[in-house]
Amino acid sequence: MNKLDRVVGQLLRAIASFCLAALFILLFSSVIARSFQLASFAWLDEVVRGLFSWMVFMGSSALWRERGHFRVDWLEQVIGQKRAAPLLRAFLALLSLGFMLAMTWYGWELTARSSAVTPVLNLPTGLFYAATPISGTLMMIYSLRDLFESIADVKAPFFTMMKEK
Repeated sequence: MNKLDRVVGQLLRAIASFCLAALFILLFSSVIARSFQLASFAWLDEVVRGLFSWMVFMGSSALWRERGHFRVDWLEQVIGQKRAAPLLRAFLALLSLGFMLAMTWYGWELTARSSAVTPVLNLPTGLFYAATPISGTLMMIYSLRDLFESIADVKAPFFTMMKEK
């Protein structure tokens, strides 16, 4: 399972990195082409929109997996390593799970209902929207991991107290 997790993490980073590099190359080329009036790329906006969407959502999933996203942990630090801190983490994992469920559900509905195509390349817009439910599903899986780890952290002090009695 750990090997699969590492592969998923590497894949998410690779997708986000590829999208970032492609965006940089495309936008840089466009600026140069327009500056010297060499060419204009009518399709560029469509590709940039798709790459940006996939970069953001896959990058977010990678950060969620690694717990590298921005979060305010002030309350958790104030509570310390007492029994309440794992309960707080479990509660936050449940909230995250609820948000990810809503994001995935509505992202899937948007993707499934989209029938439009882009004007120049005739790409289905659902291709761009699909990043949302895929990312949401991955983030739900990692939120469940966080929830289970928090529950295990809540149980550990309880069993320690029981052994001491």
